[in-house]
Amino acid sequence: ITKRKALSVSVYILFVLLMVVFVAAYATGVTDGKEAGPLMSDDGMAALKAHKLLGIYLVYLTLLPLALKVLSLFVKKGWSRALYSLGLVALIALTFFQAKKGGELVYSYGANVSSQLALEDKIEELEDEMDELKNSYEEQIAALKPEVSDSNQSLSETNATVSQTSISDINSSKVESVDTNVSVTTVKVDSNSTKSSEVNSSK
Repeated sequence: ITKRKALSVSVYILFVLLMVVFVAAYATGVTDGKEAGPLMSDDGMAALKAHKLLGIYLVYLTLLPLALKVLSLFVKKGWSRALYSLGLVALIALTFFQAKKGGELVYSYGANVSSQLALEDKIEELEDEMDELKNSYEEQIAALKPEVSDSNQSLSETNATVSQTSISDINSSKVESVDTNVSVTTVKVDSNSTKSSEVNSSK
């Protein structure tokens, strides 16, 4: 409206600052989203992805008003100024919409609020405890391995002793049974010889 050169220069400076601020906002948003994402619901994750996508678009759209402003300087027509103003209003509207969606992520889905951060800290503590228990379990297993090997060795020695004793008992019982058979055979032979001598004497 004023058509002052100093104001036009300051507009360009503000557009450059706008791009820097939007890039920084996107970078910090990505960092916060990575921390908040794993603890959010499915709806919250969908809203977070949509918020990130719009953030990418807004970073590129900061170039649009600047390009339209330069175009309006060269063309110097009413429609070019109207197009520049329309692009600027669209960028501002989308920025407010993005801010609203960011507020919903915090207040509706609990992104990076204190309760969620406390839950994340609790999960980290539980993971540390699980790691400690796993290490303790592995140490106990390593300590028990020599005892198990000693037990297996003594068990094998016991089995060998039992086997040797059983074999010797079986062999001795077989020898005894053979001796018994020999005695019975001898008695039978003796009785037979006695009978034959008696028959001969009677004759």
